[in-house]
This record gives sequence, structure tokens and C-alpha cells, in this order.
Amino acid sequence: MTLHERISAGKGTIKADLALTGGRVVNVNTKELLRADIAVKDGIIVGIGDVSDKIGDGTEIIDITGKFVSPGLIDGHVHYESGMVTLTNFAGAAIRHGTTGMIIDPHEIANVLGRKGIELVLGEIEDLPSSIFVMIPSCVPSSDLETSGAVLDAPTVTHLLYQDGVVGLGEVMDFPGVLAADPEKLDMIEEALFLGKRADGHCPGMTGSDLAGYLCAGITSDHESLTYEEAIEKARMGMAVMLREGSAAKSLREFVPRLAQDGVSLDSFFFVSDDRHPGDLIAGYMDTHVRTAIELGIDPIDAISMCTINIARHYRIDHLIGSISIGRKADLVVLDDLKRFAIDRVFVSGAANIAPKPMYPAEVFDTVRFKRIHPESLRLNSEIGSDVEVNTIVAIPDAIFTDWRVETLHPKDGILYPDPARDILSIAVIERHGRSGDIGGTGSIGRGFVSGFGIEGGAFAQSIAHDSHNVIVVGTNFEDMALCANEIRTMRGGIAVAYDGEIMGGIALPFAGLLSTGSVESVDAKLRGLHAMMREIGCVLPSPFMTLSFLALPVIPRLKITDLGLVDVERQKIVDVCR
Repeated sequence: MTLHERISAGKGTIKADLALTGGRVVNVNTKELLRADIAVKDGIIVGIGDVSDKIGDGTEIIDITGKFVSPGLIDGHVHYESGMVTLTNFAGAAIRHGTTGMIIDPHEIANVLGRKGIELVLGEIEDLPSSIFVMIPSCVPSSDLETSGAVLDAPTVTHLLYQDGVVGLGEVMDFPGVLAADPEKLDMIEEALFLGKRADGHCPGMTGSDLAGYLCAGITSDHESLTYEEAIEKARMGMAVMLREGSAAKSLREFVPRLAQDGVSLDSFFFVSDDRHPGDLIAGYMDTHVRTAIELGIDPIDAISMCTINIARHYRIDHLIGSISIGRKADLVVLDDLKRFAIDRVFVSGAANIAPKPMYPAEVFDTVRFKRIHPESLRLNSEIGSDVEVNTIVAIPDAIFTDWRVETLHPKDGILYPDPARDILSIAVIERHGRSGDIGGTGSIGRGFVSGFGIEGGAFAQSIAHDSHNVIVVGTNFEDMALCANEIRTMRGGIAVAYDGEIMGGIALPFAGLLSTGSVESVDAKLRGLHAMMREIGCVLPSPFMTLSFLALPVIPRLKITDLGLVDVERQKIVDVCR
């Protein structure tokens, strides 16, 4: 529809395709609930209120008397790769829960496929009905203490910032680099600001002068507040505070009641998921954020605003989406009940759109490139004949940080074996991108010990290991560990569980070693089966694969492991396993 045609549609000289009549509209612009009809032409809202002059013979009229209409919900920050499915399948599942818009940070794809991966995502978005906007990852790799599949340097990031559909620079996790005025990080931020785009933050625990310095760099948001007091300080300093409720990290039940009690303005707060695992995506999406906020004391219109207009205004896309306003995209959620946010139907661009199935290049299915692993490749040797003290990672349930404990092991024939009776398991990270050696050759392998999983036998592994997504494997014996690693090699990426020399089950994730091309439902069914297997072998963690995926992230405290070895995160140094 040309601009001239849009004006004519607004005036009523060109008739609407669709009219929703008899409902009550959630107006997030004025924070009102208004009785009004809605007229839509070519996916654009052209009338609100009395739209009788816009209805013609070809107009589809849908009576929604007694119902409410909300703007389509938006996720203000998500790594869609957490759903283990392609963007097309993730977005399709999101629509069913009223989430018609997303601000995605394809950080995981970038770490494996680099610039080509980002460009592939941007191309896929063009064919999707959802309103999806991209933040360009700023920290690929997140650390020089690991081997990533790709590097996004400042010139590459600058090039990507100029692309259509890009609204800013993704979370700047390297806050020490910002505070130290690292030239490359500042170049990225300055380019985003020059283009009038946002720079997302990532600064857990940061307060006071450091926070002021970080904000002076031009960063305007954060989703990592550890306490309510920290979040309020950031909001008072002018930051947009993302209230996160994802599969891995949650803050709504701690923060929202305090916000409701204190009566502060909610304009600087909005909802994000950060991640959404397959089962959680099936159960609900941003509708659960709105519903939970209402249950915790936020007015329904305010809760909806925090999941629509607040996000759109922050990212400067409110002229496109985020409200039921003239000239905006007709992303609409019809509700049976406002306070329960009970969804009746969802319109994307004024229709129930179905995205075409995309075709992906062969190279995205060829990213797992390590030589066949033998059990002895995963062993830790010790020349000490007596007891050895070993630095041990302690996994914590439903957390992305870890603890650090010193355990004692007794070498046998010069080898340090795991001790499952004391919940001391072997862990290894295998470089899988072919960057630490010849493609198909022997890459780097980091070895260590971990506690907290509780498995009594067997092993499990996956090619999802933030942020560089090398293959990470944990087990009670080296034979099952090697079996899992080699199964992932055969599947070209995925998750595998082994016991007593046999593969018990797995999920193939061949797209960048991170995603399945199947449906969310099929991936969830397989994942639930693997969780059951983990319980059978004694695992005590509720989400072992999520927990495992963060044990290789060398920027979140306290002790982590990469393909280069054990990492003391606070000192940003490789440390020996044996003390």
C-alpha cells in the first residue's frame, strides 16, 4: 500500500479489509480502556472508534462484543536459539501466545556462524509475519579464554548495524572493557549511537560511579539486575530496566510486588524473557509475563504497556508497533478476559499468517568439526602418587553462576578418575569449530571436575555451551563421555546421554549445532525424554542441560571451563586443575 493509498484508507475512500467491532480497546498511549471498533487495510490500522465509513462490501467484519483487544506483545530481549528451533518455528509458537514482536540478539548463531549467520537471520525475518528486530551481538567471542567459531570485530559490527531491521548493538557484556575505554568496544557503541540506534547493557551488580561511567558511554538498558535496589538505582539514573522472566533466570516475583508497592512510574521498565526453552514456549510466552504482573499487583493496562509500548518506544520502533494506533501494524490480541489475559485469537498484520518454510544453506549444517574422541583424550594425568587436591566446579540448580570447591582425589596408575560416590564427575570441553587446529583435526580440550549433578553412572554431552558453543561433556567414566561426544559428532550437533557403553537417547541439533529444523513440540518431546533418562541415572538437577550449557561461560562467576582449561572468572585467568 502506497502512502497515498494509506491516506485514502484512513479517510475511508479506500475501504478496509477487516473490521473488529464491539470490543474494548486497551489504549496504551493514554492508559485507557475504550469501547471502539478497529479497521485494518493491508495489515495497517486505519481506523479506531466509529469505523462505519471504512466498511465496504469487501470488508470482513468480526464481532468481538464483550471481548478486549490488546496490542500484540513484544519480547524486549531474547536469544531465540534457547528454544532449540529455527527462528521461523520459534516465532510461530510465539504468535500462539500473543507475542507478535521480538527484539532478538542472535548471539549464539553469531558465535558459530559469524557475520554470515547474522545475515541469514536478517534474510529469514523478511519472510516472517511477526515484527522481529535485531540487535547486533557486541561480544563475539565473549572472552579470549575460549575458542569461538567466529569473531565479530568492530568493522563487521559496523557493517551489520547499517542493515535494515537492525535496531541497535546487543548487550555489551564486556563492561570492564567499556570502563577501561577499550577502543574497539567504544567504536561499536559510537557507531550505534551515530545511527540513532540503541546499545543494550549487561552489567550485573554494577552501581555507583562504575554505573555512571557505563551509562556515560551511551548504554541505555540492562536485564541483569541482581537486586531490586540495584534495578531502582539504574532506573533513577535513566536506564531502561528489563524485568526478566525466562527459563533460566527469573525476577518478576521478586521485583514486581516492590514496584507495585512503591508506586514508582513504570515507564522505564519492560518485560523480557532472555531465553525460552521448548517446553516453556509451548506453555506460554510473554502472555505469562503480563499475567504474572497482574497477579502480583500491577494494573492490567500498565502490565500490557510494559510488554508493548514501553519496549517499542525504547527501541524507537513505536511508529511501527507497540500500540493500537492509526498507521501502526495491525498486530492485535483479542482477549476473553483482561485480568486473566485469556487469549481468544491473535492477528498479525490483521491476519492469521502462516510463515513459509525457509530453505537454509548447507554450510549451517556443517559446524561440528572435531576428530573422533577416544576415552584417553579426556583423562587428566597426575605424576603425584598420593592424594591430589583439585579445583572443582560446583553447579548450582537453576543458576548460571557456579561455586568453587577444592576436592581430594587419589590417582590410579597416574590418572585422576571421577568419584561419582562423592558426586565428583569428570568434565571436558572439546573445541568443535576446527579453529584450534586443522579442520577435522585434533583441537583443544579443556579437562576438569564438576560437582552438583549427582549422576551415579553414565555421561551426557551437548554442543550448546555458552558462549562459544563447543562440545561440553560430563560423566562418571571416560568411555561413556567419549561415546556421547562422538554421537554429537555423528548428529552434527545436539544432546546425547550414554550409560554403560550405550547411547540411551539424544536430540539432533544440526543447524549450527544449536537448533533443530523440527517443530517446538517435537523438540520438547525429545527433551522431556532426555530429562527422564537423566533422572534414571540419578541426576538431582531439575534442568541439567541448561545448567551444563552455562558451565563453559567464562564471563559469569565463579569457576568455569572452556576448551582452554579451567577459568577463574573473577581474575580472568586459566588455572590449573591440580593445586
